[in-house]
Amino acid sequence: MTLGAGAANWSTQQLTEMLALVSALPASADVVQRAVEHIVESLETDAGAAVSDAGVLASVGFPDGAIPYADLVAAAKGGLTELDVPGAGRCAVLVVPCDRLPGGRLLIARRQPEGFSSEERSLFRGFARVLALALQARSALQDERDLRTASEAEARHRQVLLDSMQERHALLERLSRIQRSISTRRPLHEVLESIVVGAAALIGDSVTALRMLDPDDPDLLLMVASHGLSPQMQERTRRSSVGQGVGGTAVTTSRLVVSHDYAASDNAVKVFAEDGVTACMAAPVFQGDGVVGSLTVASRVQGRTYSRSEQEVLLAFAEHTGLALNDARTVAALQEAVSEATRQARQDPLTGLPNRTRFLECLGESRANGREVSVLFIDLDDFKLVNDTLGHTIGDALLRLVADRLAGSVRGDDLVARLGGDEFAVLLVSTPPAQAELTAHRIAEALSQPFQLPGHQVSIGASTGVVLCSGDQAKLLSGDMEGHSAEELLRDADVAMYRAKALGKGRAVLFEPSMRIDLQARSRMERDLRKAMEQGQLVVHYQPIVDTRLGKVIGSEALLRWEHPELGLVPPEEFIPVAEDTGMIVGIGRQVLLDAACQTARWPGMSVSVNVSARQLADGLLIEHVREALQRTGIDPRNLTLELTETVLIDDIHAAAGILAELKVLGVRIAIDDFGTGYSSLSYLASLPVDVLKVDKKFVAGVERGGSEGRIAAAVVAIARSLHLTTITEGIETVQQLHAMQQLGCERFQGYFWSPAVPAAGFPGVCEALTLPAIALPRARSAAS
Repeated sequence: MTLGAGAANWSTQQLTEMLALVSALPASADVVQRAVEHIVESLETDAGAAVSDAGVLASVGFPDGAIPYADLVAAAKGGLTELDVPGAGRCAVLVVPCDRLPGGRLLIARRQPEGFSSEERSLFRGFARVLALALQARSALQDERDLRTASEAEARHRQVLLDSMQERHALLERLSRIQRSISTRRPLHEVLESIVVGAAALIGDSVTALRMLDPDDPDLLLMVASHGLSPQMQERTRRSSVGQGVGGTAVTTSRLVVSHDYAASDNAVKVFAEDGVTACMAAPVFQGDGVVGSLTVASRVQGRTYSRSEQEVLLAFAEHTGLALNDARTVAALQEAVSEATRQARQDPLTGLPNRTRFLECLGESRANGREVSVLFIDLDDFKLVNDTLGHTIGDALLRLVADRLAGSVRGDDLVARLGGDEFAVLLVSTPPAQAELTAHRIAEALSQPFQLPGHQVSIGASTGVVLCSGDQAKLLSGDMEGHSAEELLRDADVAMYRAKALGKGRAVLFEPSMRIDLQARSRMERDLRKAMEQGQLVVHYQPIVDTRLGKVIGSEALLRWEHPELGLVPPEEFIPVAEDTGMIVGIGRQVLLDAACQTARWPGMSVSVNVSARQLADGLLIEHVREALQRTGIDPRNLTLELTETVLIDDIHAAAGILAELKVLGVRIAIDDFGTGYSSLSYLASLPVDVLKVDKKFVAGVERGGSEGRIAAAVVAIARSLHLTTITEGIETVQQLHAMQQLGCERFQGYFWSPAVPAAGFPGVCEALTLPAIALPRARSAAS
């Protein structure tokens, strides 16, 4: 029998039927015999047999008592290519290996001259693989039964076996689903994706890739499906030479290739080794009698090795890949699948716009052709708020509308792309610089208009970074640096976009080379700050808080300092924003809380104030960190004050109120730092559980001069008195400032007039010096003393 093109569905159904048939049989011998019968019946051959080192295990087509055992063994070992079959005469023989039988082979025989087609050979190998999997499952089941008779000391081994059974069952389920998707004619790229995902799930590796020979260039392999690769790695490895890497070797050798020490192997691909791949294996994919690709899995886990069972799983998935390709039938279908995979690799699935890969390709092509280009990097303002409050479905709908407005804001020759998330890019070709800037402002105006979504009207804005580049010299028009690649130009536009965000959002900013220098400096700062956290360079200093009525130091404010080994003492205003933006402030803030509470526990009668950032308040761990500090140090909660700025509270007043209420349950005190510099709203102040208002030092000098700033300071003190809040004045530097604030009714102060922030070891000495009458009648001193 020769399988026709229309019989591909039938072949996969036969595999599925055989899998169900042999899996239900109680004994391995029955499994082998029934499998041979099914194969002979399905392929319409005259005879068949299963042979191992032990001899002929099963046969079909020979009369009882007249089975040619010697001839069958010889044919299985390749010694005979023909057999005499009663009733059929001289028949051609086809043999395939069956791994689960020791020295095992399956053979079928058919009378001349019809022979066997390539599709029949592929199907025969598929039958052998299904039989091997069924025998392995049967063997595992028998082992399980044997283990159940063992002592309780073997319980761990039984669990391992049970896990193996579950894995095997999962494999059979995966393969059955793949076979059903083939038989129901699902699109080829969907079937290949399911194979890749299934192999990753069952083998448990982080990376899986399916490569096929390029129909236009058989010396190249194209990646048509993958799992666990970043978009950048997909682009870098999209094409590879036949023979390159483990996957390429599997194609050239037509066998399974395993590497347990990938970095040290001769055929390692550099980009994968650099990406942390430690071990991998690849199985060839057959279509008919020829290898057309390979299926590869890779791990980033140190010491990873692949068991025989895992190797068989990969071979099974590779075999089903071949069945899927056979079902596609023609090279044209394969070319269509490759084309579809290539198209999807360059298109954003949500908006239908070109993606980052396609954008960079077009940018590179325009520059190579000497055309003047402008790059706009667009990031939506406050898009995360839409996702968090209205849900991702509304967020996705908004992104599609944004894509439409962007497309309507540029010319037909320009390119709009979605880079990912809420980031878009626009490539303007042969556009004068002035026109490019106008386009950026036109886009900002278009995106500032409300968006009508199902059940909601949403208003957002966008921040845009603009890079202008001449085509002839590939120079930035805002500087004289040459030779920028497409990736670097997009990066520079990204830098300008972040500058736009920093300047207040909703605007377009033209890139300047100094921005990159600032970014590099910030990157160095971030890198050094991470090292500082690891090496203990961040320390807490303490500035005394004095009570002039009591005439003594009553507490301190914990202030973070960075003792850089090369730069010396780094000002907080330089590194705290970096810690905020990167999220490092959460870990840093936890450590400051612990250190400050621990030190305060050693100073009887003292309280401590600790600053809390917006990132800490939003992170969700602040309450747990405060509870941890109180429990580990045992200090009275009333001796711990948390200082927050007005801006931090106003960003989300309702969420802040809830968190502050939980903190008050712990017994700590809450202070508003720099009150008067922001909103200064009595409505929010009255609704929050606040204990302390701190008068900002910028108003202190105004009190001394009698200006408007002094009137603000007087108002803050009056507000605190009316709400029964404690007032602390910061930044006292002269005796005149002190007396002026005392006349307003303030009794608690801190500032250089008494002492700067000092290390913990020096704080007790400062407290001893600042006692009555040193505080009640302080000696005038300058801020620099």
